[in-house]
Amino acid sequence: MSTVSISRVKLFKACRRAYELKYVYDLVPVERAETLETGLSYHRKIEELYRTGAVDTSDLSRESAMAKAYEKYIYPRFKVRSVEDWFEFLLPNGDKLVGRTDGITEDGDLVEHKTTSQEIGEDYEYGLIWDEQILGYMLAKNTRKIFYTVCRKPTIRQKKGETDQEFFDRMVAWYDDDTGAKIRLLKIERSDYEVNCFALELRHMIYEMDHCNNFYRNCCNCMRYGRRCEYASICMHYDPGQEYIEFRKREAYDEKAGN
Repeated sequence: MSTVSISRVKLFKACRRAYELKYVYDLVPVERAETLETGLSYHRKIEELYRTGAVDTSDLSRESAMAKAYEKYIYPRFKVRSVEDWFEFLLPNGDKLVGRTDGITEDGDLVEHKTTSQEIGEDYEYGLIWDEQILGYMLAKNTRKIFYTVCRKPTIRQKKGETDQEFFDRMVAWYDDDTGAKIRLLKIERSDYEVNCFALELRHMIYEMDHCNNFYRNCCNCMRYGRRCEYASICMHYDPGQEYIEFRKREAYDEKAGN
């Protein structure tokens, strides 16, 4: 029986070569992409907000400015009873779906936090609605509703002669204009039929992952999320007998980190 995460399934569907390098050869980059670091830092600050009731802005970082916007526009709208909720869901055939939700409200609804570089308009919302992550969480947590908080990264730059504090204050104030395009709370609902169809598809996909012997490339995935694939440097000529300083071996705990 297999244990999988939604991110693992999504990578297999996106590019089997990248999947092979990550989950068969167990390779992960030593350094995270800047966009991933931003997301992780922002998530930590939102967790801090729910645990302590305040955001530490002493670093005057972009992530702190984003968290302050969350504190002002999202935080008062619902209460969260737990953060970073790990789950393990057993499928009928014995396979296991694992993952971590960002939070659970007092009413038992799921909460996920997203950051983006683009305006939070109809196109972004459409892409989010069809993200398989939603169906996976709904299946595992037996719910048909989930709240997504989405915060856009500030697009302004520090001016010449502007102090760090002045720039930070300007980033915080940036969210006060055209707020809905920069930080939003989205409620997404799916039907029983959709979730049940996903459960069936998931079982078939896990079978394919377990029995795959052709890890072909999908070049449409090479610039996923607007950046070069993290395995680009070894995709064409990877040698399992050679060590690569830019990669390390993936550990079991990486699954809990969503990797």
